[in-house]
Amino acid sequence: MNQSVVSTVESIATKTASVLGDPNVWSSQLRDALESLGFAVEPCSELTGLFESAQRSVPGLVVIAQEEPDVAVRASRATQKLQEAPIMVVMPRESDLIAALDAGADDAVISRVDPAIFAARVRALLRRVKPGGVTANRTIVRDLVIDFETYQVTVSGEVVQLTPTEFRLLAVLAQQTGRVVDPRALLSAVHQHDYSERDAQNLVKVHIANLRRKLKDSNNSSPYILCVRGFGYMLERRGQARQDDPLSSLIEAD
Repeated sequence: MNQSVVSTVESIATKTASVLGDPNVWSSQLRDALESLGFAVEPCSELTGLFESAQRSVPGLVVIAQEEPDVAVRASRATQKLQEAPIMVVMPRESDLIAALDAGADDAVISRVDPAIFAARVRALLRRVKPGGVTANRTIVRDLVIDFETYQVTVSGEVVQLTPTEFRLLAVLAQQTGRVVDPRALLSAVHQHDYSERDAQNLVKVHIANLRRKLKDSNNSSPYILCVRGFGYMLERRGQARQDDPLSSLIEAD
């Protein structure tokens, strides 16, 4: 095993990493890097295998190492059991980066990446997506509380009346707090049905507008739901407007 990988190992609990890998993209060196981080690597050769594995136990990490990774990423984000799992893409070409991230991946590396760098990127990813304010039954984002046991949403202690679809959309965004979810993946996760890009954009736009109105985002200097032009929507965990952030130029008011 690469000694530089071993020397950077952090003391973390053993957990499962589900790897959907093509032999020409995924390597034994990258597998060793995951194992050095305490992961029990569970390989899958097809998407169905990944989904079946998730039904048994939600993985601590999903790695998609395929020729066309965006297809598998989109399918994973539309699968309820995998909505909370961080996804790392290993791609054969750098030109696949935008498609992979747009589909819902949290990070991506080239297949020829040094194993030590791959391990460091995985550690950084796990720190980034570590849920804050999440318990088994509810998610808390600033003054917004989403209770998954009672299906109740409150803002500053006041109950917000949502339709079932609005609640499910908010729940999906809450599971991905701080990350942008594209409309197609968002709607697919809610209805368990794959919509065309245009249909998804139109439907989600209406539901998000209603959600933002009920959360009083239009009158809030720090809204909960942000529309990131060209990418999708996100639930903002920060209470202050993004300053000097490349994302700020893409955020739309409505």
